[in-house]
Amino acid sequence: MTPDQQDRLIQNIAGSLSQARRDIQMRQICHFFRADINYGRRVAEGLGIEIDASMMPASAQTVNA
Repeated sequence: MTPDQQDRLIQNIAGSLSQARRDIQMRQICHFFRADINYGRRVAEGLGIEIDASMMPASAQTVNA
């Protein structure tokens, strides 16, 4: 996907999930992190959910630095 397509995808997902309960949002974010760390981070950011770096695997912590 191009960067613009990725941005639109994140916006669409975050927009749709913003109407869901928080527990559902968190469950989905976990799935997105499993697929791709940056994908999960961006969806969480789009939902305004702060992800504690200590919760992420060590390999992911360098991505956010």
